[in-house]
Amino acid sequence: MAKVAVLVRIMPVDDSVDIDGLLLKIRSNLPENIELISVKTEPFVFGINVVNALFKMPDEEGYPLKLEEYLKGFEEVGELEVVSMSRVSS
Repeated sequence: MAKVAVLVRIMPVDDSVDIDGLLLKIRSNLPENIELISVKTEPFVFGINVVNALFKMPDEEGYPLKLEEYLKGFEEVGELEVVSMSRVSS
């Protein structure tokens, strides 16, 4: 089965969000067949750090939406942006 890599930019609601704590929460209960491959945190604006998270999932309809809904369920997450999506080898 083909897989896709999805790069998501996660912007916290404000600068008081504990990014490491948020990442632990995200990793702890990812939807089935979705895995977090890598994370890069970088400064954004007004003291806020954004998270660029790379996820790997099956190349099937509905998986990117399932991931977005999961991430939006965290009160610490302000906005999400899918930066890129590409096929990868299994």
